[in-house]
Amino acid sequence: MTKFILRRIVRGLTALFLFQSLLFALIYALPYDFSAFIIGGGPTLRQLIQRQLGLDQSFAEQYFGWLWDFLRLDLGESFLYWPTPVSTVIFNRLPRTLLLFLPAVVIAYLLGIWLGKVIAWHRGGVLEFGVTLVAIASYTSFAPWLAFLIVNIFGWHLGWLPYRRLVDHNIWFNAPVTVDWLLSHLVATAVLAGGAVLLVWRITHRHVRPGPARWALRLGTVALSSATAWAWWVQSGMGYLAQDVLSHLTLPLLTVVLLSFGETMMMMRTSMLETMSEDYVLMARAKGLPEKRIRDHHAARNAILPVITRLALNLPFVLVGSLVIELVFQWHAMGKVIFDAIEWQDIPVLMGILSVVGMLAVLAHVVLDILYVYLDPRLRYVERGA
Repeated sequence: MTKFILRRIVRGLTALFLFQSLLFALIYALPYDFSAFIIGGGPTLRQLIQRQLGLDQSFAEQYFGWLWDFLRLDLGESFLYWPTPVSTVIFNRLPRTLLLFLPAVVIAYLLGIWLGKVIAWHRGGVLEFGVTLVAIASYTSFAPWLAFLIVNIFGWHLGWLPYRRLVDHNIWFNAPVTVDWLLSHLVATAVLAGGAVLLVWRITHRHVRPGPARWALRLGTVALSSATAWAWWVQSGMGYLAQDVLSHLTLPLLTVVLLSFGETMMMMRTSMLETMSEDYVLMARAKGLPEKRIRDHHAARNAILPVITRLALNLPFVLVGSLVIELVFQWHAMGKVIFDAIEWQDIPVLMGILSVVGMLAVLAHVVLDILYVYLDPRLRYVERGA
């Protein structure tokens, strides 16, 4: 098993090295650089800027310089916001992206897994037809059209929620904290509350029998965690600021969930239908086990593996956000940073963001390979015999 883990780690590092090399070569091949956007000053000023930013060096010098800095976890300095470090540019916008896209992905996957499991077990009914229709319609929708539709219904006509920008500047006038500070603390609060809920969910799953008592404990934990978090924000005197951000978050969050959950639901449904014909499911029915237990403890546990794989591989790309959604709702986050870096040829920012995403994607592949060997006895047998 140790040799298997070491082989996967070496493969992952090799893949990361090849990814970095290819990424740098593609960006270096662009026909112009940042100094081309300087208006005025003539060729002398442009040469000075190229020398200051290192753009006058050869491909090999720039490549090995970037690679050495990356190994030291130094992403360099932004051209567009010089001399601001790339890590500062990323971390200033990262809370905005995480606050929107991370909860949306989690909600979409949980909803998709649950609905896919239920409609696969009860095939041929009105529920399957209706849910499948909604899932396919939302998943195949053109993202800007769906975003504008939600804005038109809930923002313009009904006027229930705000739909522009991240905050209301009238509320934030003379606010005691910055928007980025509040966003980072909101993300931390959501992680802590979600961790408490997942812990209780896991404990009740193992030690409490299915029934009203289990659901009462789970729903009570959700309510208690939410109330505790909100009480802390109110007591801190910044509850009105958090409420303003959350109200602006609702519509873009709804849009991302609708765009994401359909694929997960259809994948879970297909995987469940394949699992339901397996021998161990038929054996569980022959033993007289309850249908709900067969569905949740026998069929769904194995059917969920491909869905978890897709989730783990998609999570690194949550960091880059979605430029389309950000433009519609004027939610300036990582998507806007990437677009500006491409437009202005801010190579350090572009390389930094894509390198972090590539590193997390490779890490997800390695972790999934190792987890699959632990979860699937057939893979353990193959690895031992290899």
